[in-house]
Amino acid sequence: MRWFPTAIVLVASAACASAPVVREVESLANYRGVSFTEAWDLVVGEFASRGWTIDDLERDSGIITSEWASAEGDLYQSYRDCGSAGFRANFSNYRGRFHAVVREIDDGVSVGFTTSWEATRNSSNSISIVECQSSGLLELDLHRTLRRKGL
Repeated sequence: MRWFPTAIVLVASAACASAPVVREVESLANYRGVSFTEAWDLVVGEFASRGWTIDDLERDSGIITSEWASAEGDLYQSYRDCGSAGFRANFSNYRGRFHAVVREIDDGVSVGFTTSWEATRNSSNSISIVECQSSGLLELDLHRTLRRKGL
């Protein structure tokens, strides 16, 4: 009978950890009557205004990718879902990487945003990097910001 409390704790700790919820995200938006140069400049400017250091900038292919950046604090909390850390564990060192693709289409441009998120999971006996899911809210916010700026 001594093993019974140990078994309960093990089952409870396994049940507490959960995977992040995958959500549908708005990944593409068409901007009609807008030139590639106008859209490109606004997207690059938006990365800069948010303090995201650009790692990859390929105008010919329309790809913009940031370096991994700290995503701590309340500002980024609604943009990512790391699931539950589990029993006696927590998350720290949240980071994000931001991607944009700008493409010419028949009557304007198409701009797509995606994000990558990760966090460090700390438990009593291990430390690991966990991939988090995007909530889709940052991508939507970026599209709304571009619309407000006249794109």
